[in-house]
Amino acid sequence: MHRRVQDPIAEHSARLCEYMNSQPNIVLSYARYFGEYSNASSAKVTSVDQHGFDISCQDQGQEQEVRVTFDHPQHAPSQVRNTLTALTKEAESALRGSDPSKGSYPESPSVTFPDLDVITTFIVVFVSIVIYLEFFPNTKSPILQWVFNTLGARTIHSIVLTVAGIHVCESLISLYFTVVVGKGFFRATDVVQWFCAVLVLGYPVLFQLIRLAKSSKRKE
Repeated sequence: MHRRVQDPIAEHSARLCEYMNSQPNIVLSYARYFGEYSNASSAKVTSVDQHGFDISCQDQGQEQEVRVTFDHPQHAPSQVRNTLTALTKEAESALRGSDPSKGSYPESPSVTFPDLDVITTFIVVFVSIVIYLEFFPNTKSPILQWVFNTLGARTIHSIVLTVAGIHVCESLISLYFTVVVGKGFFRATDVVQWFCAVLVLGYPVLFQLIRLAKSSKRKE
């Protein structure tokens, strides 16, 4: 009696689906090229395993299913991403030519500038002004001088130290989600990219990372 071998990719399916669906135009290219649904208007990856992935697409008002098969079994999420890059180049080359400006699949899982709401935008602008005044307190801008005089040098210095400390802590938290929670999904380069992005941009990127890292965690 043979022991059943577990699919090493299936447990990462949700994360890989989110990773792939973050690039809807590329998934649509898969459906149009590999599925031969040239009139498909939208497409979404629904599952990934070591042998390939499934796509659901809308073609002329009807839902169609597409199965894209890998040329050989995959054994790690990073291997899947490399294979996806090759598939993307093949599909885009066939559908839209080999113009490199058309783009290709990102090497790192969803390291993108986050969408900023009004409150977050205000915080980013305010903190940027405070950091600027910390290093250039003698600015000649009337508005910035008013901010400096209103807050005071000591308050500005305290805000800068607090923000720096918070960002360092957030970056350390990002290591937990890339190395521990997302073990096997994030490569070393991914870990470094997320660490730097969180260190610079703070909680908007961290929240994005947390959602990505936890999305495909197998439900017990």
